[in-house]
Amino acid sequence: MAKRRSRGTRALLEEMGDLGDLAHSPAEISGRGLKVVSIVLDRIRPDPAQPRRVLPEPIRSEFLSGHINARQALERWEALVTDEALSLGRPRPDWQALLDRNPEDRDADPITVDPPGQPGPEEELLRAIVATAATIRHGGQVSPITVSEVDAGGYYRIETGERRYWAHHWLTMWVSEGFEQIQCIIVPKASPWRQAAENTSRESLSAMAMARQLATLLLDLYDIRPDYTRPIPNDWYRQALEYRVPRGEGANLRAAMGGIERSQLSRIQALLRLPDPVWELADRYRLEEKRLRYVLKVKDAALQVRLVQLMVEENLSAEQVKRLAESGNLEELLTGVDVASSIPNKPNPARVVSRWTRLVDQVSEVDLDVVADEWVKRAEPETVRQQMAALRRLLELVEKRVSD
Repeated sequence: MAKRRSRGTRALLEEMGDLGDLAHSPAEISGRGLKVVSIVLDRIRPDPAQPRRVLPEPIRSEFLSGHINARQALERWEALVTDEALSLGRPRPDWQALLDRNPEDRDADPITVDPPGQPGPEEELLRAIVATAATIRHGGQVSPITVSEVDAGGYYRIETGERRYWAHHWLTMWVSEGFEQIQCIIVPKASPWRQAAENTSRESLSAMAMARQLATLLLDLYDIRPDYTRPIPNDWYRQALEYRVPRGEGANLRAAMGGIERSQLSRIQALLRLPDPVWELADRYRLEEKRLRYVLKVKDAALQVRLVQLMVEENLSAEQVKRLAESGNLEELLTGVDVASSIPNKPNPARVVSRWTRLVDQVSEVDLDVVADEWVKRAEPETVRQQMAALRRLLELVEKRVSD
């Protein structure tokens, strides 16, 4: 096992602090001694080792291998979302309307742009890119991305800000002129620690992204870094299973991971043992560690994949996954026709109605602004959107029945 370099994470975190807070205008950043430059998009490439995945995996692989360009990648993603929406009985997203909507316009009616029903995972992810594009279009690029030069030919690799990079490419597709360049800070050397700070501060990572993030940082402590001359497979991250957190580095590592508890480190690291198809499903559907941990109890990789597929199809809870994984006859259950009878029942509709009607009666008696604020504070944006979609669907069904 390679000896950890003498330079500890404290120095890296101090370095990270010089660039870690980029939520400022380019003028403010320049005032701090950092140079902001505009670089043509075609001279910038995403980091193939970035723990957070932006593009869907099949499209990402083709793009990183050079088989398709950025525009083709977004066109394929758009086509994927169209097929997904069709399978869910939803209309194709009105991308132009979403791009035209100013995020600062609080009077805009979201229903005119967002059809009722719950978007699929690919649509949710692409909508996030389009929302970023709309913010840049109407308010400008507030935060530069950070890049490092990778060769003398003037090409750069993204350290932080890949979603802003794809948002600019989306704008070049839909608005055409004015977005061919993106504001950047050129750093002498890319740091996975700054990258981790950006990842954990912008939006919560999925469980597998957290596992990749932990692996990247842990391997960096042992001077193990990606080989950018070839594709970076999942097995590169799996190397981290052979390493332990060096003495004295645990607190800094947990801080870089967003302040997670010590007990979470080993659970997140263990996810690296899951097979590649599970990684892809977990990324696409943002599956939580508390559900995936029980999949590790299943020793057969093929059964692990089938269990996760069932988890997605039936939206199984952690308790339901645990019960299946510990059943002792998982293969029979997964091949049987009555899988539902082997797991706890879903919420009883009658009980939901009872609670819902009582809640509705209270709506007129409370300050709805306070309710909205607390709702947004207590749940992740993706969860809130899913809850809103379910609520719209319910109201649509009720209104139709009342009208009839």
